[in-house]
Amino acid sequence: MAIRGESAAGAAAGASVGMHLTADFPPVPTGADVKSSAIATELQGFVTAMSTDIDIYNTSLDQVREGITAACQRVDAGDRAGAAGIEGSGQVYST
Repeated sequence: MAIRGESAAGAAAGASVGMHLTADFPPVPTGADVKSSAIATELQGFVTAMSTDIDIYNTSLDQVREGITAACQRVDAGDRAGAAGIEGSGQVYST
């Protein structure tokens, strides 16, 4: 039986939506004087915040990918169930 969509292609496309960001930042430079220490503290705070945001983004992206793939699979399953129901509806039963 023919199924209407390209759900396998849709699921494959869903798996490749977007790209992960890397949280690999170079080490924060340090210095011995007070001003360098203050700059290093601010930079480290920025790097820590960005790493957290990148982790959240990457997790969200994974959820989007899984959702798109699952949606394609649900359409395919629904189409197959509907086609099977229609295919079996013309049978004649006698008692």
